[in-house]
Amino acid sequence: MEPKQVEPRITSYLFSKASKLRIPLSGTFELSPVCNFSCRMCYVRKTKQEVENSPRKMLTKEQWLSVARQAKEEGMLYLLLTGGEPLLWPDFWELYEELIQMGLLVSINTNGSMIDEAAVERFKKYPPNRINITLYGGNDDTYYDLCQTRYVYERVDRAINMLQKAHIQVKLNGSLTPDNIHDLAEMVAYAERKGLIYEPVTYMFPPIRRDENLVGQNERFTPKEAAHHNGEAFRLRFGEEMFQKRMRSIIEGTVPPPGLDENCIDPMDGTVRCRAGKASFWITWDGLIGPCGMMTKPMLELNYESFKTTWEELVQVTNDIRLSGICTKCENQKLCHSCAAMALAETGSHEGIPTYLCEMVDEMKKYAKEHIHINVHNTTTYK
Repeated sequence: MEPKQVEPRITSYLFSKASKLRIPLSGTFELSPVCNFSCRMCYVRKTKQEVENSPRKMLTKEQWLSVARQAKEEGMLYLLLTGGEPLLWPDFWELYEELIQMGLLVSINTNGSMIDEAAVERFKKYPPNRINITLYGGNDDTYYDLCQTRYVYERVDRAINMLQKAHIQVKLNGSLTPDNIHDLAEMVAYAERKGLIYEPVTYMFPPIRRDENLVGQNERFTPKEAAHHNGEAFRLRFGEEMFQKRMRSIIEGTVPPPGLDENCIDPMDGTVRCRAGKASFWITWDGLIGPCGMMTKPMLELNYESFKTTWEELVQVTNDIRLSGICTKCENQKLCHSCAAMALAETGSHEGIPTYLCEMVDEMKKYAKEHIHINVHNTTTYK
């Protein structure tokens, strides 16, 4: 089975052009850090009480709409609403519907547990570009182990069924950690039964936005485990023939690096380029704007009166970021792509060397050499 293409070619083309011209084609609005899940590896989650006690306040619906209108004037077409759990944000529906009526292509990141019949009806009336649901496990026990919440798996499954019946595009994301890796085969099979794209990742960013003291730390795999599970996840999703092709590609250094999503990859010429601060931006729940949601710097105070001014400043400070010369000259750079966000999260500096990534890529290469041409029946079993 060939990997499905998530992003249409026209979208890739638009991003390539926007990156060159520094047009903010894509934005992310992080409506709130509050979530009804408490995932162990989450990079941003805060409790409702923590938000209320914060000296910084959540943006209002009017502020978000003002920014959206101004960003659209500067070229924004794609908009992602995320959190936390965005559907918990008090004015979500009013904001969402007005954004759709602006003509923006709005996607939503959600855990899926808040989507009921009423939500589906509203989505049918104002269809999103896509709903991205993170699948955390194959049963309630795994959801509890990882997300520390009970009785949600069936709600998520029901939401997916209703959305598909309503012909709303759904994509499944996956964060693989020691707490849910045993459900990998079931999650892959679930996506197959539903006919949905499932994109799991085994690299978890250190949650420095949640706690600046967690540089280089998270409840995640060792680099060797992350590389191993990355390979096994690909094998389960695409079969032995594609797996063997991927192993050869890893040895040749020609596969996309681990830990990146579709917004990080510009496939126009097969290279990996970060769009952050060139064609995309991220606004936090409390009014800071940065190139990427995984970073704590650069972060600027949002100018509500002039998005244009803020964007131009963000482009400049992003352009000034420099990575370690060792990383940019590394022979594994095309496999690893030590981006600014990874370097900052792993080391506390954009110029730091993220050794976790170095080790993970070395282990990917070892894994590829060990598994190339191995008999199809000699595979890891996830139960």
